[in-house]
Amino acid sequence: MKKLLLVLLPAICSFQTLAQTDTTGYPGMPMLDLGVSSKEGAFVDVTNTDTTGGKNSFTIDMKYKRITVTTSPKPWTSASDSLQQMLKDLRTERRNQFTYWSGIDVGLNALLGPDGSGDFAKEYDFLQLDQGRSRFVSINFLEQKIEFGSHNVGLLTGLGWEFTNYRFKENAIIDFRADTIRALSVDAPQFIKSKLRQSGFRVPLMLEFNTKRAKLPTEDELRAVARDTVGGKTPKRFSFDNSKNFHIAAGVVGTWYYDSMYKQKYRMEGEVRKDIDKGDHQLLPYRLAASVRLGYGSFNLFAEYALTPLFKDRVMPELTPLNVGITIIGFN
Repeated sequence: MKKLLLVLLPAICSFQTLAQTDTTGYPGMPMLDLGVSSKEGAFVDVTNTDTTGGKNSFTIDMKYKRITVTTSPKPWTSASDSLQQMLKDLRTERRNQFTYWSGIDVGLNALLGPDGSGDFAKEYDFLQLDQGRSRFVSINFLEQKIEFGSHNVGLLTGLGWEFTNYRFKENAIIDFRADTIRALSVDAPQFIKSKLRQSGFRVPLMLEFNTKRAKLPTEDELRAVARDTVGGKTPKRFSFDNSKNFHIAAGVVGTWYYDSMYKQKYRMEGEVRKDIDKGDHQLLPYRLAASVRLGYGSFNLFAEYALTPLFKDRVMPELTPLNVGITIIGFN
């Protein structure tokens, strides 16, 4: 009901100047009153809530029209609702509850040299990162899993939107145009921010395991519940709880980068200025990373180690991205 009101309110507001107060309505029926008065100005009010009969409704009174929206529970079983369809819906609900890709991931980025460490050769020290400010954010808005017989094991895929930021420590102007990345250290201006950012879309392909059992009801159990809800009673809900579930997923995540930006922010002559350079910056436009996601209940950690380099082939230095973090909001 709240969602419906939020959808209708923008349209309703456009009629406020034409609306008049009308507190008459049907007995026992909630009403949404729109009006304009010298005391209250334009107003919207909901009155006369009814909880009997299993129905819920509200009325919108306009100047010449009355719009009534009534909702009531749909019969749980009927000639058109098969038990197989209900089981299919429950299976989908369970699969969504025990899949851990969709949500907002936040983490930190690192760059590793050819030896697997974060220590670079001296001539590339300008690429050392300010680790605490080199952040990774991903909005994973779509997920799908193919279950292998049950929800305990399945093949996970989906879609996400990724923002990868590399914040540099050294006060230097970096040149990304040549086959060897170079930089010029400067004393002035002092950079407030010097970073390289990539934006792209990502797709996972991972094998996911869940430890908790979540049994589907049988057809006989569904029929028994249907018999118990005859006469307009609220039907029993079968629900699935993942609060004590240990889950782990392992596989790869592929990312296609559609944008990159090199940005420097500094203060000069009393004002803050920004230099922004958009281009490919010799960055590889895609990434394939080995990934692990694990957690307990709604708590989830992730790590991604790139199997492809940061820069294009034959561009020096050879650096490998790594990002680790936590899912701060799960969409399940």
